[in-house]
Amino acid sequence: MNRRALLLSALALLAAPAAAQDARELARISAYLNSVSTLTGDFVQIDPDGILSEGRFLMSRPGRIRFEYNEPNPALVIADGTWVGVVDKRYDSVDRYPLSETPLNLILKRDVDLGAEGAVAGIEVADGQMRVRALDPDHPERGSITMIFTQNPLELRQWIIDDAQGGATTVALSDMRSGVEIAPKEFVIPERSAGTGRTLR
Repeated sequence: MNRRALLLSALALLAAPAAAQDARELARISAYLNSVSTLTGDFVQIDPDGILSEGRFLMSRPGRIRFEYNEPNPALVIADGTWVGVVDKRYDSVDRYPLSETPLNLILKRDVDLGAEGAVAGIEVADGQMRVRALDPDHPERGSITMIFTQNPLELRQWIIDDAQGGATTVALSDMRSGVEIAPKEFVIPERSAGTGRTLR
């Protein structure tokens, strides 16, 4: 066996325990996300332009989430299981995007299996936190989501969405409550009555 083959074998042996540990952590995270039925709490968002917004969020898996922004941010964002509606209350308009084409779909889908989907691009464990970067392997151009979890207990506390234009939106969660009852009407995307709402495919 030549030196190059020996080096590759040694690297493979070193990588195997790390890969096994990553697989265990991904299975743990997938089980946690699949166990979440409903979740509510507060959020702080920093958009790609550095503008800070605050508000309240409601999540009902699979497929549904609602972000209610505090003034002066005029936005309301609702995912209804199929579409993501972005409402601009200033102009009474709504744009719709397929949920399946957004990074949020990775945590809202019915059966999350991060280890099997080939969606995970990296996992880091440090200082009591896990950072998992994931993207659609078939459509990496749609952007990625980095989920940040506390390790003990395992809990989703933050995500960072890197969009196709190179911008990053950070959302930090707090004061969360799980297993609460949420009315289905909270996830109905309103129809626009004015403005220039569009459906984007």
